[in-house]
Amino acid sequence: MFATGVERHQLNHAPCAAAAWLSLLCLLLLCMAPRCVGADAWGGSLDLTSDYFVRGISRSDDHAALQLDLHYLNASGFVADFFASNSQIDPDAKRDAELSAFLGYVWPGNGDWHGKLLAGSYTYPWNQAGSQYNYDEIDFEVAYRDWLHLVLSYSPDTQRYTQSYYHDRSLVRVGATSAELDFQRSVTGKLSATAGVGYYRLDGSEASGYAYWSVGAAYDLTPVSLAVSYIGATKEANTLFYNAAVGGRWSGTVIWRF
Repeated sequence: MFATGVERHQLNHAPCAAAAWLSLLCLLLLCMAPRCVGADAWGGSLDLTSDYFVRGISRSDDHAALQLDLHYLNASGFVADFFASNSQIDPDAKRDAELSAFLGYVWPGNGDWHGKLLAGSYTYPWNQAGSQYNYDEIDFEVAYRDWLHLVLSYSPDTQRYTQSYYHDRSLVRVGATSAELDFQRSVTGKLSATAGVGYYRLDGSEASGYAYWSVGAAYDLTPVSLAVSYIGATKEANTLFYNAAVGGRWSGTVIWRF
């Protein structure tokens, strides 16, 4: 998750213009879109994972995480989502919670294709460092037959280390972009193979990025699913985060959908 040569005292005052503009775009799309999604629907999931990974990096310091997801989709395509998970970004800090909320629009597309546009915010309310880890994000997703997903993301205010201050654990807030391609395909019966590959770039005076990937399997026992993944990232991730998944790590997850 984490982003120009911004001084430390400016960390909590980064602009959120991009997220505001995307929220406006979502509202315009809602106003212009036909009613074609179906009836209003609520849903969600409760997950228990052995390690909470985002873009190849552990956000729970290689510990287990309990996660709750709630979402609402109405007939016009408007979608709202809330997500909560325990987290521990800094291994020297106490355990924290990650809370995120998204608003956006889902459109079914034509035939095999559909898409999603979301604007959201991530907060860490009980982090001992205060709000310096909070950030906003815009996500655009295109899916083909629900087994191939392309996700493009942009954040105007993500945190990252600078190499010159790495040993002092100083953070700066910068823009960040990512592109990720995910795959899930049935192998036999209820068993599916999963894989993903992505690239994450963080801007600033010392702009840098890294590639990440995963391979695994999922087993559907509706309403429960079991998943296991082997996740890794290139060595460049080590200079940007407290906890990089370089070398690869395993993660197992139990998901109950409701």
